[in-house]
Amino acid sequence: MIETIIYEHPLNETIRLCLRLEYLFKQIDYHSQHEAEWNTRAALNAVLEILEVVERPDLKNKLGQILNQYITAFSALTKLENVDKKLLALTLTQLNKAMNEVHANQSKVGQELRNNEFLNAILQRMAVPAGTCAFNLPVYHLWLQQPANLRVKNLALWLEPFEFLRGIVALILRLTRDSAQVETLMARGGFYQAMLDSNVAYQMIGIAMLLKEKLYPEISVGRYRLTIHFFELNIKKRACQTSEDVSFKLSYCRV
Repeated sequence: MIETIIYEHPLNETIRLCLRLEYLFKQIDYHSQHEAEWNTRAALNAVLEILEVVERPDLKNKLGQILNQYITAFSALTKLENVDKKLLALTLTQLNKAMNEVHANQSKVGQELRNNEFLNAILQRMAVPAGTCAFNLPVYHLWLQQPANLRVKNLALWLEPFEFLRGIVALILRLTRDSAQVETLMARGGFYQAMLDSNVAYQMIGIAMLLKEKLYPEISVGRYRLTIHFFELNIKKRACQTSEDVSFKLSYCRV
């Protein structure tokens, strides 16, 4: 049973992009394990959402920039004595491989899916409430009734153009999370504020707390200051900041 809940707050567009993609890949992995029509729908929706997320023209540049930051940071560690040289070499190999993959394909990520009329019809209808129901898309309705093994095979084929991206996103987020410096803190009356070092390239803020507290944070981060308000879970009334002191763990993730 889960006892701790973790909230992650991205501090730049690249980490925000990676977290969104990780979220969608997890949905696909879960729903692809089940054969029901509704699972297939959910998995394909996630594939098409990935297509929308990677639409941005600066995608490869953004990923290349953060990979280069990590390559520079880890390369500097090779000069130190008290480091695991084998692990460091493996990490640098993974980073350089990811960098090569980013620049290997000059075409737009997922372009072949954008040229697929069947997928385009579904994508266009997704913007309309219940737009993918049977009478709107009879071809989709027919495909969903095909044997599960065929649907799984099709999904795997459509996911293939994003597999290199899955690996890059996983690597970036793993290194980002592994860089975390964790502090146990107290938010007096549900409020916490701290000064930030403007010279540090923060990537993400993480907050861990007990699930039983039923609290969630609203995080505001500027160049010099971090502010956190903790709110009580209430789905019927307007959100209210707790008046109680809140113990939590704060993680600063940086390059």
